[in-house]
Amino acid sequence: MASPLDSVRPHIEAAVAGLGMDLFDARFFGSGSRSVLRVTIDKAGGVTVADCERVSSAVGALLDERDFFDGRPYTLEVSSPGIDRLLKTERDFARIAGREAVLNLSVAVGGKRTVRGVIVSCEDGTVTIDIGAESVRVPLADVVSGREELRFG
Repeated sequence: MASPLDSVRPHIEAAVAGLGMDLFDARFFGSGSRSVLRVTIDKAGGVTVADCERVSSAVGALLDERDFFDGRPYTLEVSSPGIDRLLKTERDFARIAGREAVLNLSVAVGGKRTVRGVIVSCEDGTVTIDIGAESVRVPLADVVSGREELRFG
């Protein structure tokens, strides 16, 4: 059975895209007596507070129009994925090509389930990462989680 989010997610994605941004994630969960819909957006160059406000207004109006929660109270939260964002999709990995990342894998590579290296590319469902002296190709399906390795001055 489809969740309320499943039925409205394509509409949220279209509304976000219409504002020139991407839907990074959407989650619906209970929080005390009020449910929460957390919408995470992204765009090239980063997300501003004004972007979050525009998306909140557009998505809020859409949800009210579609009576998303059958009149029950909910909170809509709109934010950016932040600097320490998870890498999930081919596009996420391609965006950080040339930078370091840490990947946690479901299948060991060279005896290790955690690899650190420079992302070379990500295409056709495969991440290519330089780990020292070699490049390794890892199916995206084998990546449990990934994060860009951030370095500060």
